[in-house]
Amino acid sequence: MSDHLALLPGRPPAVLIARFVAESALEYPGIDDIDGRLHLWQQHRGCWVVAFLNREAVGIACVAHIDAGRYAGETCLYWIEVLPEARRQGIGRALLRWAMTQAERLLIMATPGAAEFYAHMLPDAQRNGLEFIVTPEQTALARAA
Repeated sequence: MSDHLALLPGRPPAVLIARFVAESALEYPGIDDIDGRLHLWQQHRGCWVVAFLNREAVGIACVAHIDAGRYAGETCLYWIEVLPEARRQGIGRALLRWAMTQAERLLIMATPGAAEFYAHMLPDAQRNGLEFIVTPEQTALARAA
């Protein structure tokens, strides 16, 4: 049987959010002592997608508009994560392509471990250290693909 990858956009159910946050290797700053990812979900903010491989949830992504702080006014790839056992199967690539279709311009603040992935996937992005900016031209190409 070949692997079947499907992306399901929309606000994920609480059980999936809880599972991905609990299994996450990433740490997100809290807002009012709540993990930032959970806070975004609770506030019904952001555009969400869950990746399923053979009907099993294996990845998640969220694109959100930032209202305050250093990145106020930017649309960011707020969260992208693929479960360890499902990595290197094109899931992160599919989630990133989806994220690029959600905004004209997309800011990505990479973790040190993910910077190589973004550098490989986004060779034409503007880059400053761990910060990647996907331009409107690049997002238009992603929409066309």
